[in-house]
Amino acid sequence: MARLLTKALLAGLIGLVTGPLAGLVWVFGLMIFDPKCGVGDSGGCAMGLLTVPIVLALPSFALFALVSLIRNLWRLRPRDPAATIRKLRNWGRED
Repeated sequence: MARLLTKALLAGLIGLVTGPLAGLVWVFGLMIFDPKCGVGDSGGCAMGLLTVPIVLALPSFALFALVSLIRNLWRLRPRDPAATIRKLRNWGRED
């Protein structure tokens, strides 16, 4: 179980870096192609460079960690549920 949580934490840390980085690239793209963002603006376009990565940090951490945890739990599921149920029914009995 500790291995699953370690993998989820590592994936969350990767998301903590990639999510804000992707948001930063997105805001740069919007600033370049938006005609309102230029020399005469009040600085509102530049505020997105600070706010978007901060807002995306925790949700991207949680999303990456949750997806990693679900994926690893899915891989550990029993392949034959009927055999697992039979094993649980016969638990404690001698063969």
